[in-house]
Amino acid sequence: MYKSFGSDLDRVDAVTGKNAKWEYELYNILDKGNFRDLNRLEELFIRYRFGKSYIEYGKFEPQFTPFLNKSDGRMMPFVHRGGWAHLNFNSNHQVNIGWLNGVSPRATTQWFAVDEALGLFNNGFQPNGEKANYHNFYSSSGIGIINYNLKKENLQLNFYDYYHDKIMNTIWAEVAYKLTDFSFGIQYVYQNPFSYSEDLAYVNRYVQPGENGQVLSSELGWEQAGLKLAFAYTRAFDSGRFLFPKELGRDRFFTSISRSRLEGMGNVDVFVFKTEYRFLPDNFNIGVEVQQVRGAKVDDFEFNKYNVDESFQVNSHLSYRARGFFEGLSFDILWVHRKNLNHTNAESIFNRSNYNQLNFVTNFNF
Repeated sequence: MYKSFGSDLDRVDAVTGKNAKWEYELYNILDKGNFRDLNRLEELFIRYRFGKSYIEYGKFEPQFTPFLNKSDGRMMPFVHRGGWAHLNFNSNHQVNIGWLNGVSPRATTQWFAVDEALGLFNNGFQPNGEKANYHNFYSSSGIGIINYNLKKENLQLNFYDYYHDKIMNTIWAEVAYKLTDFSFGIQYVYQNPFSYSEDLAYVNRYVQPGENGQVLSSELGWEQAGLKLAFAYTRAFDSGRFLFPKELGRDRFFTSISRSRLEGMGNVDVFVFKTEYRFLPDNFNIGVEVQQVRGAKVDDFEFNKYNVDESFQVNSHLSYRARGFFEGLSFDILWVHRKNLNHTNAESIFNRSNYNQLNFVTNFNF
């Protein structure tokens, strides 16, 4: 991959001393300034199939999970290394079992062991307000995943257990039900840290002992004749911050939208209204997501790892999927409008909020 043309991404803001963020993520954020010959080997694995099931080992994109996922919003998405078993017993019951010991984070070209990847990016703050520094302090051997999926008529159940060695265990349970034109879903997450962190200095801990992230997310939707409407609400409780390494993937709660995730926060409420319409035999898709985050307090770090403000955000997107001879070609336009509700000083908004951002993406999958 090469840079063709564009703005000077090295230009530094005179007030904050920072430069571009999302534009650099189109390249390699760990080697800023290098725009030539950017490549990596994303998939190289062996796979054995039996019936509708398979076992694989190597570098691959695992089955979709709410936290470990491709999140293909950059030139280089998340990809993982390890072993994976997909067991499809019948059309109603599926089980996935995986052990991942390596990752190449989104917007990078290098591969890392799981313990090396933890903390590569912004470490944020500890609950007492000190800057966190946990990179290279956890000798984690990897992350294990057990997943069970049930689909039966109008009911769907998804259960995940993430075992992050030396760090924490995360349980995700999701139930969805569809009745004629209406649908309802609920997601619940509970996190339990391991004792390994207790032997580390306070600033070197990824999670503090006694922090039990808990999240409840729900969505009510209606769909008819290509039109979808939905309202979603998420509550992150005050039992601790919800944490999951940014280097491994992105959270997919009902209220998670591009440029706004829940990771790092607790004691907050998130509201989202969504509308989507498909037209011209489903080739075109237009949608709007309106989100409000309430409860985040600047400089109150107990439940605010990245020191973000309450916010209002609107995402508008237009997508086109070609058919026939150009099958696999797609165009996507995403416009993001985001603003803080309380703080507008430079440190609070630069590369974080109070902006309008236009994205145009072309993909050809073959």
